[in-house]
Amino acid sequence: MKAKPAVILLCIAALAALPKAAGRHYTYVTAEALLLGLVAVSFNILFGYTGLLSFGHATFWGTGAYTVAVLMVKFSKPFPLALAASLLTSLAAALAIGYLSVRHTKIYFAMLTLAFGELFYAVAVKWRFLGGSDGIYGIPKPTGSLISYYYVVLAGVAASLAIMWWITQTPLGLTLRAVKDNPMRAEYIGISVKRARLASFVVSGVFAGVAGALYAPLAGAVSPEFFSWTKSAEIVFVTLFGGAVSFIGPTIGALIYDYMRHLAMGMTEHWMLIVGSLLVATVLLFPQGVVGAAQAAWRKVRR
Repeated sequence: MKAKPAVILLCIAALAALPKAAGRHYTYVTAEALLLGLVAVSFNILFGYTGLLSFGHATFWGTGAYTVAVLMVKFSKPFPLALAASLLTSLAAALAIGYLSVRHTKIYFAMLTLAFGELFYAVAVKWRFLGGSDGIYGIPKPTGSLISYYYVVLAGVAASLAIMWWITQTPLGLTLRAVKDNPMRAEYIGISVKRARLASFVVSGVFAGVAGALYAPLAGAVSPEFFSWTKSAEIVFVTLFGGAVSFIGPTIGALIYDYMRHLAMGMTEHWMLIVGSLLVATVLLFPQGVVGAAQAAWRKVRR
């Protein structure tokens, strides 16, 4: 999908004006949704562009979040330093896990990433230094208030999405598509499939770590659930809901999903059943996701 600059600027302007128009609650929900969208887009670099399905993508979300939590709470380090450190820890984790995982494909790759996610979850639960099952709480917002930190999140998400979009337009992006479409042919013409998959895995993991790092001060606490398979499943589902066929699809999916979730939570204790049913129905009716369905409808209108 070729994003039009005018539409992008309009969306950024609307998001920038939101705190004054919508208040604290929806400011928090939007910031949360934007970060979920960021981690979903990072996952889609691996899934939509490279054809690798990971069931452990929350590993990097949790790694970034815990890095910030440990440095800010236990060592009283400033947020910029903690954010930079989260890039390094996410990079290291992505390199290590990716090196061991990309040798495999399909269900073997998916199960291996799930196993690594559960390993990180177990470490977070058992290691007292990381707070055990209680996690780490009392993470301060570096700007002092939710509204001002919202703009930090908005800037971080916008910059991260811009960088990932640029990557998809580089020769690396074309290589990833070639590997996804026909790995044997890609290997035949001289592309190192394993290196391409590892590069995709690292890019995906690093930006998932950035999303987690930005989320930790927003939430004020981290817990082992950040590494859980349920979080990874949420990332996969949001991506499919928004549309893996589109670069921005996962972000749209995350915004719709998070607003639906918070709205349903305020209406009934059975909100998970309602939201889950609606989302499953949407995915079944529109296999290419919300954005894919909208694009198809627009093409029909233009004919």
